[in-house]
Amino acid sequence: MSKKYLWAVFFAAYFAGYWAVFPGNFYYDDYHSIRNNSWLASLKNVPRFFVDPTTFSARPRAAMYRPLLLVTYALDYQAYHWRVWGWHLTNLILHLINAVLVWILVKRTFNRERLAWLAGLIYAFHPAAAEVINYINCRSSILFTIFILAGLVAVSGIIRSEETGKRGIGWMVLANLFFVLGVLSKESAATFPAVAFLYYWIFSPQDIRRKLGRCASLLLPMLVLLGGYLYLRQIFFGRIISGPFLPRPQLVNFFTELKSYFWYLGLFLWPSRLSIEHSVSTETSLWNIRALGSLLGILLLGSVVIFSLIRTKSKIAGLGFLAGFYFLVLAPTSSIIPLNVLVSERAFYPALFALAALTAGLAESAWGFSGRVAPAALAMMLLSYLSIISARGRVWQDGGKLWRDAFENAPDQARVAGELGNEYARRGEDDKAVKFFLLSDRLNSGQTATVYNLGAIYMDLGKLDLAEKYLAQAVEQEPEDVEARVNLAAVYKAEGKLELARYHLEYALAQDPKSALAHNNLGDLYFSTGDLSRAEEQFLSAVHLDPKLEMAHYNLGLIYDRAGLSQEALKEFQKAYGLNPGAPDHSLQAGMMLLKLNQPKAAEDWIEKTLALDSQYAIAWYYLGLAKIQAGDQGGARADLENALKWIRPEETGLKAEIEQLISRLGQK
Repeated sequence: MSKKYLWAVFFAAYFAGYWAVFPGNFYYDDYHSIRNNSWLASLKNVPRFFVDPTTFSARPRAAMYRPLLLVTYALDYQAYHWRVWGWHLTNLILHLINAVLVWILVKRTFNRERLAWLAGLIYAFHPAAAEVINYINCRSSILFTIFILAGLVAVSGIIRSEETGKRGIGWMVLANLFFVLGVLSKESAATFPAVAFLYYWIFSPQDIRRKLGRCASLLLPMLVLLGGYLYLRQIFFGRIISGPFLPRPQLVNFFTELKSYFWYLGLFLWPSRLSIEHSVSTETSLWNIRALGSLLGILLLGSVVIFSLIRTKSKIAGLGFLAGFYFLVLAPTSSIIPLNVLVSERAFYPALFALAALTAGLAESAWGFSGRVAPAALAMMLLSYLSIISARGRVWQDGGKLWRDAFENAPDQARVAGELGNEYARRGEDDKAVKFFLLSDRLNSGQTATVYNLGAIYMDLGKLDLAEKYLAQAVEQEPEDVEARVNLAAVYKAEGKLELARYHLEYALAQDPKSALAHNNLGDLYFSTGDLSRAEEQFLSAVHLDPKLEMAHYNLGLIYDRAGLSQEALKEFQKAYGLNPGAPDHSLQAGMMLLKLNQPKAAEDWIEKTLALDSQYAIAWYYLGLAKIQAGDQGGARADLENALKWIRPEETGLKAEIEQLISRLGQK
């Protein structure tokens, strides 16, 4: 079979094999980082992604600096809006790019086409990759792996250039570019300079002196870029390694994660334990059989890497590179950065290349002397992979199945029990919902980060009583935590407990007078009680402290509108829109002000921006109809008002009656 047809068969098999991924759904972290993240709704926000980590999520505390990832989300929104199959298609295509890069890298490195095909097939269809494709929020792992693999292809280009007597400057520039794109996708790509050094040193045929010179030329720019990136993290987060709220002590995380290197090896060999969340016991000391055994295993494989660096022409040098790659790409999530989730398929995904290539090497070795046994075994393995992918795809189609499956795998995880409870609540199975919410409460570890996260989850779900409970507990444990107080105040306000809300906001401002969000929320509280002068004072303080806080500009607009200052209100709403074009109310309010200023055509333009974001927004259709009435377009006004009736909520009876009267009057003219 020619190469062209071989690739055609591969691509056809790839999309057929992953058909069970569609249409899928948004789950868990997808909501705060994607579905509820209004920053993604406009490409005008793209520049802000690169300077403001809070655009990563609807939750300020979940801020991360992954601007390139956000760009892909924003592009998906433009292409598919919230049609989730399109978001999965992007993940699927990005994984396909990685599979092709695996083929290219293995082919260029070992110059064996069969080995390249074997590695590419195993990588493309391993079920662990399917989990990452199904979980849209895991795209960061797929994306930064693209740039890690592409960067290694560039390093292989440097080696090939040397063999022809060229310097390979273009390949060096590409390697550095891919490194930058990698860290802009996910911070785990920060280990790429070490991976690049390992690859170049093992596979370059140059003598040691020339290798040292070329490594300096390749790596010094990367280290400078890495220093700049780490400096940005220091500015954004106040520390380099991670955010300020760690879920467990650093040493406990380190001892526990020692096991993960071999846990992932087991997952690769036996991919039947796939889940959105896993249960892993923590280790508080190095002196137990699991942690100590893992450390000894790591040291043994580390010795293989060191031997390969010294004896680069040895038969195990390739193995040394794969072992080094495996540990280096896992190190950020398995040794350095403490995470809520100790093990996950998304953390394993970049290391999949090393195990796929190693397995391919073993399969190729068996190919020559086993006759038809090796091809048959490979075919059976790939068929089993496809069977698991199909089964997991069906699980991911239904939230109830997904969280029941997760609970079977991780019955000791509080947030799994909470999410399963929420699924039962959505289905109206209140008894089961209460059972799992109570279980989630019992399983809660009591650590501040965990307590806060549970509070934030329940706040997003609208379960205010549970949100209040956990956020109050977080504040009790960390009285100086301003963000937790501000969120607790928001819950109290939603519950109508205004005095408690004011107390916590004033307390937060006493701790941090420069908290723009606290000023804004206190202003919102005053606004809700009719104290407009004090509300305006707080909103002005908020925009002074943070001119980019669009909520404060929006709220100032509401104040000015209430005072009859339509022109001033318009300016604030337009500022809010400029800061966040993805929030429908910003453009709607601007259009409403233009109506009050007797500028119906301009009002139409602004209201249409709102409807481009949400075509089912009844109030927007209503005001668009009013704008067209003001402009003399009776036919267009009637059509827009009919759309408003189509999408209006049943409880909005007064507005419905008003719209029906307007339509009736238009019909008489």
